[in-house]
Amino acid sequence: MRPDPDPGPDPRLDLGTERDADTASSPVPGRMDARLLGAGTGPRFLLLILLFVTSSATVVSAVFHSLTDPRNIAAGCALASGSDPRADFLGASLATLRSDKAFRACVDRFVPHASAWPVPAAVVALVLAAGALYWMLPRWKQRGRRLVPVEAIDPHGELSAVLDELVGVAGLSRRPRFVVSPASRTASAVVFGRWRHHVVCLHGGLVAIRDSDARRFRAVVLHELAHLHNRDVDITYATVALWRVFLLAVLPGYLVWAVLALRDALSSTVFGPPSLVATSRDVASTAVLVALVFLTRADILRTRELYADADAIRWGADPAGWGGATGSVAPDRGRLGRAARALAAAWRSHPGWDRRRRALVGSEELFHSSALTLFLTGATASICAGQLHGLGAGWVVRLAAATVAGLIATTVAVNLWRAAARAVLTGVRAPSGLRAGWWLGAGLVLGEVLTGGVSGWRVLPRHPEVFALLVVISVVVTCWTAQFADLALRCWRGSRLRPAFAAGLTATLVAFALTYDWWQSSGRIFAAGWPFSESAIRAALQHDLPGPPLGATTLTVIAVVLSVVLPWEQDPLLWAVTALWVLPLLAWGMGAANRAPAWALRALPPGEGPVWRAGRLPSFRRLAVAAGLGAGGACLGVVVVLARIHAVRPPVGQPLGQQALLVLAWLFVVLAAVVVVTASVTGSVTPRLPVPAAAVTAGTAGLAGVTAAFLLLSADGCVSPLAALDTTCAWLPGGAWPLTELLLPLVLGLALFVSVFTAVIATAVRRLRRRPRPDTADHDRRTRLRPARDGGRIRAPARKAAVAAVCLTALTLITATSLPVGTSGHSGARTTSLTRQDLVPAQASRPSEEVLALQTDAWLRLGGRELLVEMTGEVLHIMTALQDDRAFTDRGYAARAIRPHCLGLRTAAQRLGAYFPVPDPDVARQRPTLPTQGRRIGTNCRQAIDEGKRDLYLTSMNDVLTLSERLSGVLREVTAEADQHPSR
Repeated sequence: MRPDPDPGPDPRLDLGTERDADTASSPVPGRMDARLLGAGTGPRFLLLILLFVTSSATVVSAVFHSLTDPRNIAAGCALASGSDPRADFLGASLATLRSDKAFRACVDRFVPHASAWPVPAAVVALVLAAGALYWMLPRWKQRGRRLVPVEAIDPHGELSAVLDELVGVAGLSRRPRFVVSPASRTASAVVFGRWRHHVVCLHGGLVAIRDSDARRFRAVVLHELAHLHNRDVDITYATVALWRVFLLAVLPGYLVWAVLALRDALSSTVFGPPSLVATSRDVASTAVLVALVFLTRADILRTRELYADADAIRWGADPAGWGGATGSVAPDRGRLGRAARALAAAWRSHPGWDRRRRALVGSEELFHSSALTLFLTGATASICAGQLHGLGAGWVVRLAAATVAGLIATTVAVNLWRAAARAVLTGVRAPSGLRAGWWLGAGLVLGEVLTGGVSGWRVLPRHPEVFALLVVISVVVTCWTAQFADLALRCWRGSRLRPAFAAGLTATLVAFALTYDWWQSSGRIFAAGWPFSESAIRAALQHDLPGPPLGATTLTVIAVVLSVVLPWEQDPLLWAVTALWVLPLLAWGMGAANRAPAWALRALPPGEGPVWRAGRLPSFRRLAVAAGLGAGGACLGVVVVLARIHAVRPPVGQPLGQQALLVLAWLFVVLAAVVVVTASVTGSVTPRLPVPAAAVTAGTAGLAGVTAAFLLLSADGCVSPLAALDTTCAWLPGGAWPLTELLLPLVLGLALFVSVFTAVIATAVRRLRRRPRPDTADHDRRTRLRPARDGGRIRAPARKAAVAAVCLTALTLITATSLPVGTSGHSGARTTSLTRQDLVPAQASRPSEEVLALQTDAWLRLGGRELLVEMTGEVLHIMTALQDDRAFTDRGYAARAIRPHCLGLRTAAQRLGAYFPVPDPDVARQRPTLPTQGRRIGTNCRQAIDEGKRDLYLTSMNDVLTLSERLSGVLREVTAEADQHPSR
């Protein structure tokens, strides 16, 4: 399908029949202000533009890398590190991570590096080319059309006066240039141009009916002016320019590179199969990317068309001017026929007349949450984020990824808030967010599969079921957003809706951005396999926490949990999840508005409006009871945990490091269970708004439990049966705070997010068990809006005091937790002996003989042989010097002839120790101490000569002989292994 930048009306505007004037000008039932909270298409356009830029950068980077490293020596460094191209992607990645410094040193030494500027320069050049094309498109659009100015066919200025009047009605600050296309016989128009230089082209058929059908003329012109008012033309043409430059300048080069890569893959027996899979997936993802761009752009333009219709009517256009809206609709040919028509309509940039007719007579088309929109947004954003992730690490990439997440969250929030506003104002069923979450998650999963960021050279990663986490994240965020929007709209009393929307959008944006950032940095790795070493974490816990050891099983379970929890950024997640339950709590504290607020009156045209149906919100009293029961269960759980820990407390005087870890672990388990159960029960018994209700009760219960734990641990020892860590009665909040600081993000962050998901499951189960109720038409469920009274009934002081107390306690604890280490009365609470290398698990399997030969050959060629020869040379120099009788009688001779080579041996051993280990695990196990032995011999030799220690000198010389034999054996074995390389 050819991209058509024209956002004008469908040329079929002239095909319909004319409706009765009185009927057409009467108020349209159920219509709402189309500008309520905006259309949400702006973020989607920005996402498309970002996708073009990242796609161009990815393609240029791949091509440029192949040019600067034609022999693919970087792959050789990966082989030398132990990476197996036939193993899973995670295993290959972890192999390079185990020898991170050595790998980077190998790449820095052997891979020719060009300057860093060509890739960004190429992207800038593409953007400049797109800018030039954007500047030239209007002239290209006019080429060959024989357009004439309006003044040329309007000598008396009557048409110009009408057009000037319509420009004023549209509120345009700058009058566009009006031209006429005499050869076009349709009663239509089109707008094109560039910034501050726009052209409205009136077709000859439209000018011909100006006097006979003035309503249609005004409707069509106002529709085109609405595109200018909404700035549709500029952003549409900018998107088209970027896309055409990508298709013409970037995509062909990439396809040539892909063909060459496929040719190289077919010629290699080892690298061929994985390269073939990876390159084929890249080509397929590019084809899907092209389709997604067309579908996304067409979906945005269809939405823009509907909004232009709505704006034209808002400015006084007569709906009868849309004559095509009464045209016939294709007969229903069953489910397959409807699916085929929907698929065909998805590729068009203009909506069909049946859809435009529905948008003219009701609000559903403009305000419902579109599954296609959410799916395309998720897929496009996921591909964009995957490309950013592949471009490298750094704050720029993370900022760009956060921007992608922000665009997703904004699009989702606008869609769901608008759908909720329609439900509040018309009485139809409010969206639950489930459907939106499924479609958004499906789009995110599709993007992950296409980019292959964790699949590598496999079609799917080792654990594709982990992709379900993306759906979980999406469903939690969309369900909360939809149901909080429903709650906030019924409680908000302001004259403008944007402050309430801004609060909800902020919570949605931060929650989604943090969870999606975790997915990008850590979560997607779990799809490739388990990336952490439980034994290393267990050893670090035993090292960092002295005291009587816990059982091996207990430490292993704690280590596994920590490996999942550690990658989360605890403080930001804590703030994000807190907003998910504090904001609904504040809304319930306000209570539902009993009269129509000003924003609701503004949303409907004069003379229209359903009755203000705030609906029966879940009772605040019932929420308080549920929260109280959850808080009581949490406090009771804390008491039980401390009593149980007291029973196994070590004797007085022994370190309590691992005992404190046990207290933290059991408190987390119990409080997390209470929080999840509270949310599950609340979500199951709450028929309306179950997700925010469950979040409020679970958050309150978790807050009560953490507060009780802090108070009891601060007074630890005062209640003997609950003394878990101390036996002296004293108020020591500073001693209890480090544990509380670790516990709070786990309970009110991660566990509370999981509890919200359990409420989502309860919502889904209730929807499945309940018979679906059709979305009743707006006019069937409405009466008149009543203006809000000044003031309103006074809220109960007890409710306001309870809400204030809970919110103040939560904000105080969270703020104290977020303070930098050392400012909250402690230091070192978050230090650990764990390093990045410790977390990496050991290699699990032995590569095939063919791959092992390749690894060994790369190890020898890229520095291994050089280091062994260097170390062997120093040993030979020492052994040659030992042939002289003075080596054992003359200390000065030893200092001149032997000591320098002892220092050289130590240096060579240090370099060998910093290099990759021998790829062959058998050789590595047989000769594991070469670097250590070389350093020890060199140190002992130097010390013996400098200090005159004859016994140490003789011992070190004997060790030199032993080391010589080991070096010869290692060099012989690795050379024999490398000789099995198929190219030899």
